[in-house]
Order: sequence, then C-alpha cells, then structure tokens
Amino acid sequence: WFCAPPRLVENISESIEPVTYYARIKGVSLLNSSIMIPTGVLFKMGNTILDHIDRHVKLPVQLFVEEHFRGKSAMVLKKVLPSLKLRKNDASLEVASIFFAYVLFAITFCLCATVSSVLLSPKIFRKYWARVSDSDKKIWHTNMDTYFPAFFVTLFALPAILTFDGGDGTKFVHRASLDTVRACGLSLGYMAWDLAVMLEDPKGQQATYGGKKAYYLFIVHHVFSICIWPYAVLAGRCVYFVNFFLVSEVTNSNMSTRWFLLKCKLEKSAFYVLNGLAWIPLFLGVRVLVIPLMLKAFIFGSWNALSVGEKIVAFTTLPIPSMLNVYWARMIVRNALKYLVTGKDPEDSSSSDAAPMGNTKKTN
Repeated sequence: WFCAPPRLVENISESIEPVTYYARIKGVSLLNSSIMIPTGVLFKMGNTILDHIDRHVKLPVQLFVEEHFRGKSAMVLKKVLPSLKLRKNDASLEVASIFFAYVLFAITFCLCATVSSVLLSPKIFRKYWARVSDSDKKIWHTNMDTYFPAFFVTLFALPAILTFDGGDGTKFVHRASLDTVRACGLSLGYMAWDLAVMLEDPKGQQATYGGKKAYYLFIVHHVFSICIWPYAVLAGRCVYFVNFFLVSEVTNSNMSTRWFLLKCKLEKSAFYVLNGLAWIPLFLGVRVLVIPLMLKAFIFGSWNALSVGEKIVAFTTLPIPSMLNVYWARMIVRNALKYLVTGKDPEDSSSSDAAPMGNTKKTN
C-alpha cells in the first residue's frame, strides 16, 4: 500500500471498505493496517462534515504533495543519509520521505504565498493599503504565511488526534500515524521558513513579536522544535504530546486576522470583535483545556521506556508549551475583558504589538 502510486491508490480506494481505506491510506496507524477503528462516530463516510473535508480537501492535498514531492525526498535521502540504512528499510525510507515531502511543500507554499502577497495585496486591499505603514507592509507579506499552518497542519493534526491508537498517552514509545508525520512535516517546514524570515529582518520581526525578548524566545522555540520533533515523530517518542502541539496551530488564523485588522485600523469594526470573541474559546479549548490530559500522561507516562537522553529532553521540554499557553490565555482573557469594559483595545493600532495579543506567530 505504501509503495503504490498515488493515482493508483486513489482508484483502488473506491472499492475498499471505508475503515480499512482510512487505516491503510491515510495513516491511522503507521505501517499497521489491522488496527480496529470505531465506526460509529467519525468514520461513517458521507454523513459528517469531517468526512467531506477529508475526502474533498485533505486527500487531494495529500495526493498532490506525495505525488510531486515524495519522490524527490526519497532520492535525496538515499544519497545524503546512508548512515540511516534507509535503503535496507523500505518502511523507514517511506516514512522519512513522506515527512520531508511535506517539509518541502510547506517551504514552497510559503514562498509562493509571500510572492503572491507582494503582487496582489496592494490591489486586493487598496482601500486600506494607505493606512499600513511602510515598515508594516514588508511584514504584511510574510505574515500572510501564518495562515498556512492554521489550515494545512490542522488538516492532518486533527485526524491524527481523533484516530490516535495509543490510549491515554502514557505509552511514551508508540509509532506515529502517517497523519502525524504529515502534520509535523508541514509545521516544521513553516517554522524553517519563518525562522529564515526572522533572521533576515530582525528589527521588523522584533516589532511584530513585541520586542527582543519575545523575538529570541520564538527563535529558540523554532530551533528546538526543528531539532526535537522530527526525532519524536519518526522514532515514535511522546507522539501523544506532539499531536496536541500540532493541532494548536489552528489558533494562528485568529491571531493573524487580528494583526491585519489592527494594521488596517479596523479595531473598532464588528468583524474585529467577532474574530476576538471566536479566538478566546478556540484558544482555551485547543491549548488550555487539553492540559489536564497531557499532565496525566506526563505524570503516569512510561518513562522507563525512554533512554537517559530522551528522558532529559522530554522532562525539560514537554511542560513548556502548556506553561506558555496558560500565560498567554491569561493575557488574552484579561485584555478581552478590558476591551469589553472600556471599549478600547489594550494594543490599538497606535501601539506596538506586544505578545501575545498582537502576535501573529505561532505559540505552540
């Protein structure tokens, strides 16, 4: 199944029982198509919104990426990573090539989105373009890329969570699903692009992030994620946590929209209020309410299954995203209450965009 050409897979999929099709093609369990999947909630084909999104959005994206980028990734891996013995391990080569295919797709998409914004934003937003300062116009184009992880990463991370077959997350050594591999590749591809953007324009990005401290915090965040997550996903370590970190990308859409509205001086518009009101429950639901689940997995996890180095990395890094999310949630709720009481945004368009309220970047 994993070696079949995408177009062949697409044709064959129509004759496969829905649950088996999802397990084998979409990566419910990596290299394990015999897993039992509950059919009463999510997998009644054609009866849910998620199913329509899956068939008409997720699957076409998946087929496109793996048809155009996976072959190139596999060729590169065979040449530059012989020490991993990927030539003798078809499964490892397949999974690694899928991962890097999505990394390449993310970088390519962000590049195209930036160029498209440079060409089209002055025309599409010409009514508001004069309100945007010259310094913010450059940031505007790269900030368009922040919608990428909100949509594409969530597209694969949410199914990865809903179909996670590792129980309550206490099993630290557990094979990642292909959807987790894909979502992680997309997220890290975006981070690599965003890291390059930050390093290319430190002053402009510091203004966007809210100062030097926040700017360097996100550089550290990106570097650590790029270094740690590929190993976690490809080696099957603490995948339960990575899934939740990945799906939190969905909140980027509200953060980015808020930044653009501020720069267009539309903070008093109804859309600005609605975007903010929608952001609060989304942020709390995706980033805060799941913390007890991760805390339980962290406390009762199978630490003995990890090596000494893995234990150190997991113990020191897994709690950080949750702690940051609690801090940012507190700031978001506090500023929202101030806005509702006073009618004034704590970070209006005349002030700097201090994190997290004015921050358009990811915070997972």
